Amino acid sequence: MKKITVILGLSLLTSTAAFAQKSLVKEVEREVKSNPASYYDAVNKIRPAFTNEETAKDAYTYFVPGKAAFNYYDDRSIRAQMGQDVKKELIGRAMLEGYDYLTKALPLDTVVDAKGKVKTKYSKDIVKLVSSHYNDFNNAALLLWEKEDYGNAVKCWELYVSLPSNPTFASSIKAPADSIMGEIYYNMGIGNSLTQNNEAALKSFKTAIAKGYTEKNAYDYAIAAASQMNNPAEMAEVAEQAYALYGKEDSRYIGFMINNLIDKKEYAKANALIDKYIAEDPNNAQLYFVKGVVCDAEGNAAASMEAYKQAMTLDDKNANALMQYGYKLYQKACDMDQNESANMTNSQYNDFRNTKVDPLLREAAGYLEKAYELDENMSDARSVLRSIYYNLNDEENLKRVENM
Repeated sequence: MKKITVILGLSLLTSTAAFAQKSLVKEVEREVKSNPASYYDAVNKIRPAFTNEETAKDAYTYFVPGKAAFNYYDDRSIRAQMGQDVKKELIGRAMLEGYDYLTKALPLDTVVDAKGKVKTKYSKDIVKLVSSHYNDFNNAALLLWEKEDYGNAVKCWELYVSLPSNPTFASSIKAPADSIMGEIYYNMGIGNSLTQNNEAALKSFKTAIAKGYTEKNAYDYAIAAASQMNNPAEMAEVAEQAYALYGKEDSRYIGFMINNLIDKKEYAKANALIDKYIAEDPNNAQLYFVKGVVCDAEGNAAASMEAYKQAMTLDDKNANALMQYGYKLYQKACDMDQNESANMTNSQYNDFRNTKVDPLLREAAGYLEKAYELDENMSDARSVLRSIYYNLNDEENLKRVENM
């Protein structure tokens, strides 16, 4: 009997605790109904019900704070429109919390009547609440963005783009046009980039493009995200789409495509691709520069110099072509000095330097000086110039370059 008494006592304590939590939920429901602004305080009061063994399985436990969160959003949003001082980040987060609570309630919302028939008590209200607030997920995202809460802003936008295809809510929500969705996905991409979620950012930008958002920034940011992920294949895929629209104003896109092929040592494909674009746009200096890079990668020094020279002929301010052409001349001079002077006397070597090597070094310096003048970020040009003037015993220019 003693053992039975203990068990009954424990059972009674458990039932009493559950009853207390249910009462607490009812009390909170009355509180937020009369004062929507009390939502966040009310949620703190109700938290024990989320962990109680019985109330944690009751749809009512989550329906109450979910509805309260949406009511808080409605109340605070109106006050914000009236110019009252409100915390916009709390308004935005209430939408996210409300959705989370309501979707927790849905799978728990089953009521079995006396005849054993399963019914729902809150599901219709939940669907109506979420559906009627559909556009508010976008509004909430904008509020959170304004407060620089980019992660939660993206979460709101994720709901905005996904709810129209969610089987629970789809029949009550009309999906916006792809043009609007494209802008939303673009915003999501920016938000994911700002939170360093490059994989999600890339996916968002690519979806934005697929939805018809074809502003140049969408491609550039997508490529930047793929670059952060060290994914040249993705960079090339996006660049190919971008080149079709913006290739004439930004030749970098062809570079991303070519680099991907070079990384895979697919030189024949790289040459075929760059030759195709050159044929379509034969006066584009940057395309010849890229051709030079391909030839360099496959070890064809003569062809690479010819391509760089053609790039300079078409555009004498192409700093990259000037840098590479000058560097190739420097390499040629170094190779000559290394390979052809082995058995020379001092007199022969001095004549060899004066007539063959040094003129090449000076010619190389001219191109490198111009490249650095056009782009002072070209530290490689500065480094090679230092080596050239050192080898020429040109102390004046060496000091000048070292002080650049």
